[in-house]
Amino acid sequence: MSQANIVIFNDTHGWHSEQLVDALSKLNITAQLTDLADCTIDLDHPTGLIIPGFEQQLPDAAMVRGIAPGTLEQITLRMDVLHTLAELNVPVFNSASAIEHTVDKARTSLRLHLAGIPTPKTWACENINLARNIAQRQFSQQKELVVKPLFGCQGKGIEKINSLDQLDQLNVVGDAFYMQEYIIPFEPEHWQDWRLMVIDGHVCAAMSRRSQHWITNFAQGAECFSTPVTDEMEQLAIAATDAVQADYAGVDLIRTQDGSYTVLEVNSVPAWKGLYQATGINTADYLAKALATRIASSKRRQCHVK
Repeated sequence: MSQANIVIFNDTHGWHSEQLVDALSKLNITAQLTDLADCTIDLDHPTGLIIPGFEQQLPDAAMVRGIAPGTLEQITLRMDVLHTLAELNVPVFNSASAIEHTVDKARTSLRLHLAGIPTPKTWACENINLARNIAQRQFSQQKELVVKPLFGCQGKGIEKINSLDQLDQLNVVGDAFYMQEYIIPFEPEHWQDWRLMVIDGHVCAAMSRRSQHWITNFAQGAECFSTPVTDEMEQLAIAATDAVQADYAGVDLIRTQDGSYTVLEVNSVPAWKGLYQATGINTADYLAKALATRIASSKRRQCHVK
């Protein structure tokens, strides 16, 4: 394809951005690294947007690798940029809608539930009394709960509880109670889950994560191993990605005691360093090809319009 120029958004560019830049360069695509927080909405500008490195013209595509934490107002402005790029027919990978469906865990749970995709029983509310009533009902059935930040990643801030005293001692972020039924592992005391990377409706790589602790995130010290996946796992991951309207996603599955699989989380800005170390498969190559396809399609549409 002819030379193309894209923007990669992240607040901290590092290994992942380097992998993407290298993969894109092989396809004659140049990437400008910047931060959504450095973009400006300026109605004196023809498009209303000023993106560092693209002051005179829009990028051919945008890749979202990360959005920094911020106030509601700051996050809103950053999402405005992504929404507007899409409205200006710039391919955004993943879209603002997909990110909105996945950055908020309650929203993800709802999307999965409404699509009929198995996911742990979940409750979310902002009233401590309601939260205590929900928790008490589960505890009376000898169930444990996992309490997570509504906005969170890498296994940070997650707590497992089995009593109201434990719930009362938690300092939940933003007074939002997001609680899930704890899934007892298929093999007792053998904590394992699976991460499947889905890109454009296909699983390009998968790994299992095993830990000495019930939290199995790579960032929390879990070991990662290359693994085959069953048709059930593959179709479940693809369906979960579709449910949140993502072009690509890292989908986390866990095996329940009855042997079936359920979706724990869907990440629309997934890291893949652990996946690369476990499998040798470079997700960046697949992402670059998917972006190249979108750029080519966008250019064809523009030529047709002209």
